[in-house]
Amino acid sequence: MIGFGMLGRAELAFVVLDIAFVQYNILTSESFYTLMLAIFLLNISVPLTIRWWKAKFQSHAGESPI
Repeated sequence: MIGFGMLGRAELAFVVLDIAFVQYNILTSESFYTLMLAIFLLNISVPLTIRWWKAKFQSHAGESPI
């Protein structure tokens, strides 16, 4: 659950991409938009993944290990 929650750090990634694309011009526009889409989809997937995994995690947490 903690690992899923760490996936959505889009605010920092957007800032780094902006700096790389606008200020230093080290990214092409194609790679910039591809990375922006990937970061956006990753940020959207975090709450959904946690919601889907939480039910499974809670159901298995109550079972005994034997």
